[in-house]
Amino acid sequence: MEHRRTFRAALALVLAVAIGCAPAHGLVTLNFNDGHDHVYVTGTVSASRDSNVFANSASPGDFVYSSSLAAEYIRRAGWIGVNANVSVSGSHFATIKGQDFSNPSFGLEFTKQSGRTTGSLTLSAARSSQADSAANMRTVSWGYGAALNYAYPVIERFKLAGQFGYSGTKYVGNSNLVNLGTYTAAMNMFYVYNTERDLSAGYRFRRTQTSTNESTDDHNFSLGMSGKLIRGLNGQVSFGYQFRVPSNRAIQPVFKGFSASGATAYNLNRKTSISAQISKDFSTTSADASVDTMAANLVAQYAYSSHWGVSAGTGWGRSSFLGQGGRMVLDPGPPPVLGANRQDDFMNWDASLNYSRNEHFKVSFTYSWFKNVSTLAYADFVRASWNINLNSRL
Repeated sequence: MEHRRTFRAALALVLAVAIGCAPAHGLVTLNFNDGHDHVYVTGTVSASRDSNVFANSASPGDFVYSSSLAAEYIRRAGWIGVNANVSVSGSHFATIKGQDFSNPSFGLEFTKQSGRTTGSLTLSAARSSQADSAANMRTVSWGYGAALNYAYPVIERFKLAGQFGYSGTKYVGNSNLVNLGTYTAAMNMFYVYNTERDLSAGYRFRRTQTSTNESTDDHNFSLGMSGKLIRGLNGQVSFGYQFRVPSNRAIQPVFKGFSASGATAYNLNRKTSISAQISKDFSTTSADASVDTMAANLVAQYAYSSHWGVSAGTGWGRSSFLGQGGRMVLDPGPPPVLGANRQDDFMNWDASLNYSRNEHFKVSFTYSWFKNVSTLAYADFVRASWNINLNSRL
């Protein structure tokens, strides 16, 4: 009942704003302290149909009604900038019981963009309710994060940049899932090759600890390029070699392989753009399994006018489960060990129609399709959904 009241209140707010706002300047943004401080408030309501709520072969579908309310504070004065946000979002499932949720989130960032040394300090906490395609069930968790990013110009053509970070995931209401804590230390040396592109070489150390008192250490060495990759194509790419060392060497071997990350964009003309992303990395799942995942996607966007736009995307990926770790999380009873050699191939496509009345009010309609082909029959599924979303920013 509490979520339904929240949903109705948010829906009433957004609809009232949508009806009452003028086309040119619908809502008021709060500015104070001579324009150095800004406060934005955003309300969103949406309705969707999800054909596979739990991301497994036996999952039913349902209609889902969602709402969210978010506040953002931005300060730009002096050397240190501040970004802070707080939000609450919730969803109601029409027929499936016990899956309704209300999730808060908090974020705080301090940035330094001037002077010889630049960087940022970020802190975050958020509650999440979602379908987990590795555990093949819906999970509820709290996620925590902290990161210190820095950049320092050593000499004219060389710049040192890096990160120290922590991220944690604590699952709620399911003792079969493992909590995760990840510590990261990364360093990259950038060389200014010319005015259009930089070259880089880096090393990243990452330790992941689980609530089962096991851990893995990842070592990644990479080379990369950022800026103008080729004529008309801007972005960043890096490729490297990595290996994962488990704490229990008697059961798990050392895993080795190449790593990759990249994002690029190309403007065909004034209205049409294409962007692409690629990634390959190790991770640890909520089911206590080491996974080597490779994924790539391509997105095309077309701005028909200042108000209307369309986009379409497609993607493919592969998740290879490594070693003897991992558990199939089923109720009732203890989770059996998945064992080695599970492999998931996944592919997806989506299309969106977007309408922006002005900078304060936007509407979008999205259809998406996802297929997971797994050597584990329970993890073999198709998930299709449509969503209509109304967004109003004060």
